[in-house]
Amino acid sequence: MTTGSTPPASRVASWLVGCLLVGWVVAYNLIRVGGAKPADAAWPALGIGAAAGLVVFVVGLVALRRLAAAGRVVSPGHVPIPAADRLDEPQRDALRLAWPPLAALAALGLIVGLWLAFDWFGDDSADRPTTTLVLAAWNLLIGLWLGDEALRLRRPDPEGIESVPLGCGLTAVLAGVGLSRDLAEPAQVALIVVAGVAGALAALAVWRLRGAHGPPLGAAGVALVALLSLILPLAL
Repeated sequence: MTTGSTPPASRVASWLVGCLLVGWVVAYNLIRVGGAKPADAAWPALGIGAAAGLVVFVVGLVALRRLAAAGRVVSPGHVPIPAADRLDEPQRDALRLAWPPLAALAALGLIVGLWLAFDWFGDDSADRPTTTLVLAAWNLLIGLWLGDEALRLRRPDPEGIESVPLGCGLTAVLAGVGLSRDLAEPAQVALIVVAGVAGALAALAVWRLRGAHGPPLGAAGVALVALLSLILPLAL
C-alpha cells in the first residue's frame, strides 16, 4: 500500500467519464420531468450534466489527493494486471464469473443493433432519427468488441479487461436513452440489466486481479450507472 500516490491516467480518465455519464443521465431525466421532449432535452442535459459531473469529479479528486497528502491510506499504488500465466486460482475464478454475462451482452448488443438498424432503414428518409442510428452503431460495436473480450476471458486471458466496465457502463447509459425514446423498450431494459451485471462482474475481476485492496468501488459504480439508466426513464 502507498500513500500520496497519483492514480494512473487511465483510472482518472475512467472516473471522469463515469461522472460525466451519470451527470448527463440525471440531468436528461430531470429535464424530461419538466415536460421536455427527448430531442429537446438531449443537448441542454449534455451541458448541464457535464458541468455537474465535472464538479463532482474535481471535488472528489481534490479530496482524494488531500487525504493522501495527509498520510491517509486511500488506495494502493498502481497494480498492473498480471499476465495469463501468472494468474492465481481466485483470479481465474473471477474471470470465469465475468465472461458468460459479457458474452450474453455481446450477443444482445448485436441483436439490438441489427433491430435498430432495420428500424432506421425502414423509416421514411425524412423521419430517420440520428439517435436510432447512433444507438444501432454503438450496439453493433459493443457486440463485436465485448464478444472478443469474452473469448479472451474464457481462456482465461485478462488483457484488455480494464476497459470493459466502462464499455458496459456506456452501454447501459445509451440503452437508457433508447428506453426514454421508446426505441425497442424490452430490448433496452434487457441491455441495461445485462450490462450492469457484466460490468459489475468485470470490475470485480479487475479488483481481484489488482490484489483486492479496499472496497470494489468500480463494481458499485457500474451497478449505480445501470440502476439510474433503468429507473430514471421508467419513472418519468
